[in-house]
Amino acid sequence: MFPTAIAFTTYAFALTHMSASSLGVTTYLVPPLTIVMGLVFLGEAPPTMAYAGGALALVGVAVARRKPRTVAQEPAQTA
Repeated sequence: MFPTAIAFTTYAFALTHMSASSLGVTTYLVPPLTIVMGLVFLGEAPPTMAYAGGALALVGVAVARRKPRTVAQEPAQTA
């Protein structure tokens, strides 16, 4: 319970100092940081399928955030 309280307090503090949209981007850093911390402090290496899942998740984010294509309209012909 204590680590959760620290996380929410830190998030609330950061939210008072920056916009929610820019703070939301930092949530993408959580999985890579936890993987690195697990590797460094616990000696844990993720299985190969975890890397495939992470790549698939990043592809999904890229697809969701891409801008839609605009179709060029032909100029109207006058008679």
